[in-house]
Amino acid sequence: MSEKQLEDKIIELLPKTSLFGGVDLKEIHFFVESLVEKRCKAGEIILKEGESPGDSYLLLEGEVKLTVRDRRVDKFGPGTVFGIDSTIGIQKQITTATAATDIILAIIPKMSLYTLSQKNPDLFSKLILNVARDLARALKGMERIIEDYVLLEEKHLL
Repeated sequence: MSEKQLEDKIIELLPKTSLFGGVDLKEIHFFVESLVEKRCKAGEIILKEGESPGDSYLLLEGEVKLTVRDRRVDKFGPGTVFGIDSTIGIQKQITTATAATDIILAIIPKMSLYTLSQKNPDLFSKLILNVARDLARALKGMERIIEDYVLLEEKHLL
């Protein structure tokens, strides 16, 4: 993929992600400068559960499978940003991300967020707020799982 094709693909997909909600096209162009293309073959591991956080990724082409303890928990396609929660939270990866097909990624370098905080604090603030919203939605989704678990436990204790 040429540099221009890569930029066009990223600019097509980023506005559709929750990470870039409320971000205008000028700000997206500013952010795109820090992204780098990476190609992975089917079966290649991108992130590994238990490892220290590193870069984050925007999936441009193909499919990625997420697993926890070798059990599939999700599968997603182009336009998905992943890995950013561990980077911001400075926590070990909680999932393994594996290329389900041959894929093309845009790497969001770990240091790009720090650089962004210095060069464009307004854009950085928007992105961090969007990450916080995504994490809050994920936590809310866990509420049902916890409720089901508690009900199951109560049923067994009776």
